[in-house]
Amino acid sequence: MFEKYFGGSYADARARFLAAARRRQCNLESYVNPVGPGVQGEELAMDTAYYGAADARALLVLTSAMHGEEGYCGSGCQVALLDDQALLDKAQAAGIGILLIHAVNAYGFSWGHRTNEDNIDLNRNFCDFSKPLPGNQHYGRLHDLLIPQSWPPSAENEAAIQAFRDNEGEQAYREGVMLGQYSHPNGLFYGGGKPSWSNRTLRQVLALYGRNRDRMAWIDYHTGLGPYGHAEKIFVQKGRPEYLRAKAWWGSDVVSVTDPDSSTVDIIGTGLQAMLEECRQVPELTFMALEYGTVPMNEVFLALRGDRWLAAQADVDPARRKEMKAAHRAAFYPDHDEWRGAVVAQSRVNLLQAIYGLAESNR
Repeated sequence: MFEKYFGGSYADARARFLAAARRRQCNLESYVNPVGPGVQGEELAMDTAYYGAADARALLVLTSAMHGEEGYCGSGCQVALLDDQALLDKAQAAGIGILLIHAVNAYGFSWGHRTNEDNIDLNRNFCDFSKPLPGNQHYGRLHDLLIPQSWPPSAENEAAIQAFRDNEGEQAYREGVMLGQYSHPNGLFYGGGKPSWSNRTLRQVLALYGRNRDRMAWIDYHTGLGPYGHAEKIFVQKGRPEYLRAKAWWGSDVVSVTDPDSSTVDIIGTGLQAMLEECRQVPELTFMALEYGTVPMNEVFLALRGDRWLAAQADVDPARRKEMKAAHRAAFYPDHDEWRGAVVAQSRVNLLQAIYGLAESNR
């Protein structure tokens, strides 16, 4: 039932998105990544579709594939919205424009990586590179353990990682792995040394569509953390008024990244910075990351580690490579209709709440 919204590859997902946007007569723009073709020889692009009045004072932004292969989820939710006439009518009646940004990181989406063409985690790349970059006091000690010389990790390797967790604490391990690092370009959660193409292009899009708005809300779709099929509502902004507004819109289960119960950590350099900096003239900005759980966290991290190990190997048995690529994809996109149904249903609720919230602010 829900499979019709979700592509089987980046090329398929893009085709479904563009077809749905054309059916709704959206204003379409495509920004082609100069890195070159995708895994099927296809063009790689960040596509935008705008639905609603050009002069709408409120804007709802939805982004997919900030983290490459997580894009199956966000793309499916975007296509589902374009198939939801009732929800689109409700937004239009409330004077809300809708901007869908498809495949922020089309390279990772196509090639089956979470990161981009330079192994950059885009949600660690929105930094001020003219200033000293954020430090990560733990990653240097973990790097060689996380991406060992041989795969799968040996018992000694796993014991060394556990020793770090026992000695330094679980929070230190989580921060060491997830916080982001700028010292190991071939490592995990690498933030880059300069703004990436996706960073620059996303800023361009937000600046263009953020003009003459009074209110903007942005939902960024992610997968990989939390219980299977459950959407965690992650608040990333720092202001208390914004936090209270997010909870008023989306419910008391909105979780701040500073909350110990959050499945992630307080990251510096997220895409949120693009909206805060490029749309600073907009009086009201509200952001939420919607994070859908997939498989247990240890399996997600193992898939991420394996992806980085695989990327460094010139000669890997094709069957083994295929198996590892499939494990990585499954970590971020469970190919089951029950999971897709949970994703679309929770997305619709959160979109409806965002529309009500933006409409209430308009009064």
